Amino acid sequence: MTAQPRRTKLKVSFSGVLRGVAALAVVALLMAQIVIVALRYVFSAGAPWATDLLTYLFFFIVSLPLVGVILHNESVRVDVFSGRFPPRLNRVIDRIALLGLLFPAMAWAAWNAVPMVRTSWRVLEGSPTLGGLPGLFLLKTVTALVFAALALVALIVGLRPRLYGKGDET
Repeated sequence: MTAQPRRTKLKVSFSGVLRGVAALAVVALLMAQIVIVALRYVFSAGAPWATDLLTYLFFFIVSLPLVGVILHNESVRVDVFSGRFPPRLNRVIDRIALLGLLFPAMAWAAWNAVPMVRTSWRVLEGSPTLGGLPGLFLLKTVTALVFAALALVALIVGLRPRLYGKGDET
């Protein structure tokens, strides 16, 4: 008998897809910045849309991985006090932070973003910069969705019996 080759399953997660999009945005940001600098300083050609493009890409780089940061407990912490606390107390503190701070703040932000997003879609809002990129309404929509996703993730993770699933170390 011959040994059967092991098949590895590709595990695709929502947070993984968002991180992948953010990684592509990093590459696009770097390439766009090189093109913009070349246009400006080599060819003396300005590009009014350039600032908007860099802003949009930077927004995606920063905001899209946030759901994964909460889901996988990858936030940056300054452990001045919590490093000395027992793991159980750290879990209680995390639960209070998720349910008492992050969830209400993000839910409130998402709820208050809805009128802004509706108005933006109604007029198909474009860049405030003359000659800038269209589609500011899409950026505002993503902002509201990020707030809603963070609220939902904070609620789900905060209510789970084990905060961060396997390897719940905090």
